[in-house]
Amino acid sequence: MVMVELRRSSSGRYELDLRGYACPYPVLFTRKYFTQLSRGDEVEILIDNPLSCETVPAAVEELNGEVISIEPIGNGTYRIVARKQ
Repeated sequence: MVMVELRRSSSGRYELDLRGYACPYPVLFTRKYFTQLSRGDEVEILIDNPLSCETVPAAVEELNGEVISIEPIGNGTYRIVARKQ
């Protein structure tokens, strides 16, 4: 598995690639890195575990974040976009 790290894209949005991780790891990594964001920052989270489509957004909301979108992008991968409030 690849080391998970929060990266900032050229658009200014952060990216967190959690593909290849099964529960509970996507939630644990989301919690760890979401707390490092500043208010108003957006993060794009990539996951390929269908259960994480429910647990990751719930974790974002528990951390007072806003889930902007959840969408399938192909090959069993989903993109979750969230904003720190």
